[in-house]
Amino acid sequence: MEMTATHVKNNFGKILKTLTYEDVIVKKNGRAVAKIIAYSEPLDKYNLIRESAASYGEEDRKVSYEEFLELVENSEERYELINGQVYLMSSPRITHQEIVGNIHADMHMFFRGKDCKAFLSPFDITLEVDEKKNVVQPDVGIICDMDEKRNDKDKYMGVPSLVVEVLSPSTRSKDMVYKLNLYMLSGVKEYWVVDPEKDMVFTYEFKDYEVVNAGSFRGEDEIVSMTFEGLVVRWK
Repeated sequence: MEMTATHVKNNFGKILKTLTYEDVIVKKNGRAVAKIIAYSEPLDKYNLIRESAASYGEEDRKVSYEEFLELVENSEERYELINGQVYLMSSPRITHQEIVGNIHADMHMFFRGKDCKAFLSPFDITLEVDEKKNVVQPDVGIICDMDEKRNDKDKYMGVPSLVVEVLSPSTRSKDMVYKLNLYMLSGVKEYWVVDPEKDMVFTYEFKDYEVVNAGSFRGEDEIVSMTFEGLVVRWK
């Protein structure tokens, strides 16, 4: 939320209530001069961004992979670490979960008895780009090296072959920009972005860290994989 410096000065009590769900950008003469954020311990030191925040571009301090592990070890919340920024994940809506369930069900049946497996969020995926580790929780995905990449803590430490993200109003920028780039550069082969608001699905095939093929599906169309021959998924 944006407010003038005068409004903040005269309505500080209301500002404190606002901070329970949203940061406040203070403007003076039309320019942003300050940001008021809620204090919480111990999360304040991680420069946490809520998925409901309007902007994902404010990165004041990078968080290390080790700091992120410390955060998630002592919390029951769901977080992602992308390019040094921590995101507190919002609770999904009914439509989101219905779509995720439909996609996972078809993927699970297609890969039943095969080497690859379908996974369902919450499921941590650790991806490395330029020697920096990121941790994300795709909504759905396909893993073909689960046994080889399982560590001694029963965590998967490989790269999925296919990942799916179902957009919500709070994740659109993150999924369409930051995650697309992350998946492409980390070695993921295929990325699906489901947009319930536009009633469309966008698919991307990656090779040599570039987009080599893209597709789109509308409405009742079934999603056809570009990586796995014969994989056709109903998302509605």
